[in-house]
Amino acid sequence: MILRRPKGFTLIELLVVIAIIAVLVALLLPAVQQAREAARRSQCKNNLKQYGLGLATYEETHKQLPGGGNNWAAPQIGWQVMILPMMDQGALYQDADMNAGAAWDRCLGGSVPPCPAGVIYIRQKNTPYALCPSDSGQGTVDGNWAQSNYTGSLGSTRTPSADGNCNLFLQPGVHYEQPQGAADHGNDVAGENISGAFGRINAGFGVQAFTDGMSNTILVGEIIPTCNDHGGGWWNYNGMGNAHGSTSVPINTMTTCRNEPNPEYPTCTAQSNWNLSWGFRSRHVGGAQFLFGDGVVRFMSQNIDYQTYQRLGGRRDGKVLSLDGF
Repeated sequence: MILRRPKGFTLIELLVVIAIIAVLVALLLPAVQQAREAARRSQCKNNLKQYGLGLATYEETHKQLPGGGNNWAAPQIGWQVMILPMMDQGALYQDADMNAGAAWDRCLGGSVPPCPAGVIYIRQKNTPYALCPSDSGQGTVDGNWAQSNYTGSLGSTRTPSADGNCNLFLQPGVHYEQPQGAADHGNDVAGENISGAFGRINAGFGVQAFTDGMSNTILVGEIIPTCNDHGGGWWNYNGMGNAHGSTSVPINTMTTCRNEPNPEYPTCTAQSNWNLSWGFRSRHVGGAQFLFGDGVVRFMSQNIDYQTYQRLGGRRDGKVLSLDGF
């Protein structure tokens, strides 16, 4: 009698197959994750390019860049609101009331609050280019405000913390330009003491103010909303999406970020420590992306030379750098 081997796999053969599959998955998974992050990073870059086009169109129309605010007064909007018509968001811009005390205090569609059931405030309405997909937690900051992963650059301007013990980057001439960056948090209507491209309450700079050249100056960079206490998003001039990023803070300083497991400065985790929270950062590994005045987007390493970073933030420090290595 001939004994026939039963059809199918033995237990040992099955375990070998499972082990091989596990090894293949382990080898392929990092590559898949890297590919996904590369796609997300590319989308973030495209978002910044959209900002560049909008800002260039605004400058061409108004002969200056949009300002960060109106000296703490009405209509309480930031530069991202001002460029909405240049970003194919004209209908949303029309919903705002620029003659009101707060232009964003309107319902979607333009009506006066209270908003009907199912209708949101325009300040809750976001744009398709405002968020970076690499940052999965950007929507958890404040549901009353649309958030952004991008903010205007104050350049090398001082941003003192509420806690005086947490001013780690506040030495004049080292951590910020003196006197060009002496306006605390960019609070200078005339803009004379603002190092970078934007201020929080000024009217905006013309191209002639960029004596280092537009191509050598950062305009906009990446941020993480959950690292900052100014929750007004990009609609409000005092929201983190307006002009709340300084090159004084090293790239990817995560101390004030929510749920940060290993803060670099553990006694300074409060988000009101603006000398840390008002920095550029991203969820990309190793650095963040920045829009320069000529519309070019560059990824800059978090290990960039600190003084080089300051020079790229300043629009008129007289120390023009070659960007060939970026």
